[in-house]
Amino acid sequence: MEDLFSWLYLFSFSLVFLLLVLKVTVVLWWRPRKIEGHFTKQGIRGPPYRFFIGNVKELVGMMLKASSQPMPFSHNILPRVLSFYHHWKKIYGTTFLVWFGPTVRLTVSDPDLIREIFTSKSEFYEKNEAPPLVKQLEGDGLLSLKGEKWAHHRRIISPTFHMENLKLLIPVMETSVVEMLDKWWEMGDEKGEVEIEVSEWFQNLTEDVITRTAFGSSYEDGKAIFRLQAHQMLLAADAFQKVFIPGYRFFPTRRNIKSWKLDKEIKKSLAKLIERRKENSCGNEMSNVKKGPKDLLGLMIQASKANSSSNVTIDDIVEECKSFFFAGKQTTSNLLTWTTILLAMHPQWQDQARDEVLKMCGARDLPTKDHIVKLKTVSKAKTKTTLPPLNPLYAQ
Repeated sequence: MEDLFSWLYLFSFSLVFLLLVLKVTVVLWWRPRKIEGHFTKQGIRGPPYRFFIGNVKELVGMMLKASSQPMPFSHNILPRVLSFYHHWKKIYGTTFLVWFGPTVRLTVSDPDLIREIFTSKSEFYEKNEAPPLVKQLEGDGLLSLKGEKWAHHRRIISPTFHMENLKLLIPVMETSVVEMLDKWWEMGDEKGEVEIEVSEWFQNLTEDVITRTAFGSSYEDGKAIFRLQAHQMLLAADAFQKVFIPGYRFFPTRRNIKSWKLDKEIKKSLAKLIERRKENSCGNEMSNVKKGPKDLLGLMIQASKANSSSNVTIDDIVEECKSFFFAGKQTTSNLLTWTTILLAMHPQWQDQARDEVLKMCGARDLPTKDHIVKLKTVSKAKTKTTLPPLNPLYAQ
């Protein structure tokens, strides 16, 4: 009898082991090979799939090498910001495959095809699940939601971006800009001529503006929370420079433990802030919100209290606040930095823009919503641009 049980145990263990090996073989070898063959028949190739790690090692190596070299003052920034695309495009054409581990991404850069994906046939292209590190940063908000829940959240959030509300936010943005410029003047008074690392200042400026527009009257609390998320972004950026190992994010490494603690602290702090804002929203704050600009947090709380069927929970509000910060910070600060570089390269445009602002607003007045629509110089500076390739992290 014991021999029978031992035999059954050994047979069961062997069967489970074989099934596991079979599944790993299918996921890490057979399926990638089948996908490569499928696209090869359509004339679409790419760097060959490498067992387990895909193309991540090559991709990260090229991006690290590109970022380690001085950036030329040129509009041709593709070799710098997407060095892997610049390199592989010359070999495989404008449309090719990239492997993130055993997960494939189709990189697309043809403007007509991108337009078709995003507009005329968008219903056929579902949002891809973001990589776990990105998902942790961006939150489970409007960026990643799908279907009815996405539509519901979009209806709630859209008043933040209505033109009239954006006009009301101009003084909010002015406050942040003036604070930054005052600090620059102080540095000049103390040291005379100074060099300023504008990219760092613009990151702080963008963070400040997003915090004010997301949290409104809860600005100070929100700023502390977003500082935690900015720290979490640095940890994620460091992780992306390493070779991808499936399941590594679950290991209790020093960086992972720090990231887990930050994520827990962010969610806990946001939940406390939301509860406090909810308690205050029944009093004078609601009347103030109606007079002033609508902030993201206030709109989400109003929706959660409007009726029991709104299905907006505290967790939903937490995730949307995280998404709002993640989506806006780096994109906007990089745009401001590049604009400053271009103005430095073309001082004649500096002079024209400065003269127009002084003529329109005077030497002391800050631009208002009425001034901004009349400023024409920047809109005249048209340059020929091409669409960047569709982000391979999300393209399917």
